[in-house]
Amino acid sequence: MKKILGSVLIVLKIFAANYQIEISKEEPYIKEPITINLKFFEKKKEEVDWINFEPIKSKNYEVVLLNKKSRDFGYEFLYLLFPLKEGEVKIDYKLRVKKAPFEEIQNKILGTGYEQTTPIEGTVYTIKVKPSIIKVKPVKKVELYGNFRIKSFTDKKIAQEYEPIYYTFNITGTGYPPHIKDIFPNRDNLKILKDKPVKKIKYTKNGAQIDYTFQYAIISDRSFTIPPVKLKEFNYKDYLVLKTKPISIEIKKSQIKEDKIDDPPKIEPFYKSLISFLKYLAIFFAGAVSGILVYLLIRKEEFEKIIKAKDEKELLAFITVKYPNCLKNIKNRLDEAIANKENLNLLKIKKEIIKEIRKKGCK
Repeated sequence: MKKILGSVLIVLKIFAANYQIEISKEEPYIKEPITINLKFFEKKKEEVDWINFEPIKSKNYEVVLLNKKSRDFGYEFLYLLFPLKEGEVKIDYKLRVKKAPFEEIQNKILGTGYEQTTPIEGTVYTIKVKPSIIKVKPVKKVELYGNFRIKSFTDKKIAQEYEPIYYTFNITGTGYPPHIKDIFPNRDNLKILKDKPVKKIKYTKNGAQIDYTFQYAIISDRSFTIPPVKLKEFNYKDYLVLKTKPISIEIKKSQIKEDKIDDPPKIEPFYKSLISFLKYLAIFFAGAVSGILVYLLIRKEEFEKIIKAKDEKELLAFITVKYPNCLKNIKNRLDEAIANKENLNLLKIKKEIIKEIRKKGCK
């Protein structure tokens, strides 16, 4: 027992002064990035199998490893830390080192010519490290901590009714990664299709460099205004309000109804009507565009809008708004085609849509 205690004391004595902790700022604000540089000094690096030196995870801060390097003096670990709680925050550390004879380490690196079936039989040392204390200053609640820029734009400001308008909102900057899920709330008079946000984060000594993009497809049958986005920011010095400009969208009504009223069908002799009907009947049995031509005769406005859709996006936008509870499979196929930039047989799809609407009575 005395021999064991003696060996433990020797180990502690060996490692007592073999590390160093450097903190970039001891009185940061909440969510202000600081760096912690952990150094472990080791003269016999050839006897080190592995080393783990890190701050222990805590609900009081977030920590990210930036890099780990082998130095002439030993090993160096650089961490980025964001304090999450005001007041005194204690940072505990874990330091473990596995050592083994040089020959075993060399065989692990170079190989022995035989398959390795057993791990290195080294000794793992757990070294006690003195915790660090930082004093975190309070901050008012804001959406952004750091230096950020925001912008928003649309692909067009004038559109036809039910034509999708693509709206993009972008945040870039450096600081604490913002926890923003959505910036465009649902509105009763608009149909809003939301893409999954694209969030890019790169951690550096100065904090997290972020680039967030939120994209929406907005569909409406009347003019509307996209409201400004307001986000409160604290740049670790001042409180600011970042704001985008409102965007007014003009929706032009379709001329189909007016055209029908201004240009009523002519009164023709019976035999001409019969000949026209027989022509349409012949086309019907020929296939191809049969269903669409028959429904054109019925002069259903929604069918005409389906037929007039110029591409997959416009077709999907219209049927999503007009038939929210129908055509699920077709909507999925159109959505996948748009995402994968595939061209579908629109004529065939339109015919299928009209057939299903008639069959199921979609409203």
